[in-house]
Amino acid sequence: MGKELIEKVFKKFENHLNIEKNNRIVFSGKFGIGKSYFLNVFFSDEKYEKEYFPIFINPVNYSVSNNQDIFELIKFDILFQILEKNIIDFEDFDFPIGNLVYQYFSNKFLNDFISNIDLLGETVIEEQVPKSYSIIKNVGKLLSKISEINKGDFDNFKKEMESDPDLKIIKNFFDKEELKIGSLYENNAVSQLIYKLIKDIETRTEKKPVLVIDDLDRIDPEHIFRILNIFSAHDKLGENKFGFEKVILVCDINNIKHIYHHFYGEHVDFFGYINKFYSLEVFEYSNKDYAKWFNENFKEDAYRNGNIDFLGYILSDAISKNYISARQLFNDDFSRKGVTNFYNFSNSQNYDVLFKHKYINIFSLFKSTYILLKTIIRYFGDSNNFIKYVQNVEFNQLSKYQNVVGELYLFIDFKKEKNEDNNNNLLVTPYKFSINFKHGRFEFTGDFVNADLKSLLIDAIVQYNEIIEI
Repeated sequence: MGKELIEKVFKKFENHLNIEKNNRIVFSGKFGIGKSYFLNVFFSDEKYEKEYFPIFINPVNYSVSNNQDIFELIKFDILFQILEKNIIDFEDFDFPIGNLVYQYFSNKFLNDFISNIDLLGETVIEEQVPKSYSIIKNVGKLLSKISEINKGDFDNFKKEMESDPDLKIIKNFFDKEELKIGSLYENNAVSQLIYKLIKDIETRTEKKPVLVIDDLDRIDPEHIFRILNIFSAHDKLGENKFGFEKVILVCDINNIKHIYHHFYGEHVDFFGYINKFYSLEVFEYSNKDYAKWFNENFKEDAYRNGNIDFLGYILSDAISKNYISARQLFNDDFSRKGVTNFYNFSNSQNYDVLFKHKYINIFSLFKSTYILLKTIIRYFGDSNNFIKYVQNVEFNQLSKYQNVVGELYLFIDFKKEKNEDNNNNLLVTPYKFSINFKHGRFEFTGDFVNADLKSLLIDAIVQYNEIIEI
């Protein structure tokens, strides 16, 4: 569809990001529409890459049981992503020297970091394998920095606790509490480290740090609401968790609603609960903007071609109904010129074909319909996606394309079932309609509304898939 479309949709999301105090965002869209792809392309774009420093995490990949705190894995995932980016200069890094923080990092950090890498999931790890040297190198630098911390502050704090009965209670708690994932002790330590790293990145790069939590609606309900509760809460300075400028939760808000009602009951107010998790309003991501641009750029031209106009109708409808993803729209030229060029180039080629292992010597009669279907599948990605689209939509508006539908019928099994009717050729079809062939064009007879166009289109695709080009 080209750079023009990308920039139009990017601009809409940019405007949403730039609204004052819009720091927590729910980015909602149907499953499979391309939310993750859009956000990755957006933050990789040259314009926005200069402004934002994104960290993407996907909790659906974590190996986490119901009784584990998913937030602890999120923290190690964030830390993992930061170390992978190889942007921190640990020689100048001002490590957070807190009394309890010191003891944790001097004893448990390396073991916890290594053990939690396994729990982040194979997908996360595999994506970072090419960058593993940076991660290992930066973990080493971080541990070296930790070893330089003067433990005098901690020793003084320990003596103070032992001399004060009230503080001794606190000491006893920390003595008994294992430094394990999920403990308050460990939570404070790692959270403080991440906060310092994020602020260091913000200062060093002069970019706004953004946390993107993907596929929120695809994880266990308990984990969903744990994440929502944590990231909806500001600290005492009004900042997002870990100091991120913006936190983006990616999901289908309708799925979250269904999960919420299933979890808490149908009569519990969902929107009274959910509206505290975003600053202003849910950003609804759909293909409507793409469909609008497509229609503006696929208007009929002076050189009308029935098949091209039919392609325009089908593609526009499929885009608006989310059967064509953002990835497809970004990577293919969906302009009228692009679609026409592909169709015309394919139509200019010579084809010898086999159908059911037999050579078809009359294929030239059906070539234009074959190219029409070839173009449809090219832009839908595959025939299965087109069949899925056909099965789930209505085609009442196809009355504009009666000639194309007639040609599609003739294409199926390469048959021409004709009966004579008042000197006109009448094609009787099994799809609840008949077609008159008049003056070189096809016209419907019968009730078009009740015509079984779904079966017609599916049979045409089945026919197409059985043709082998040789």
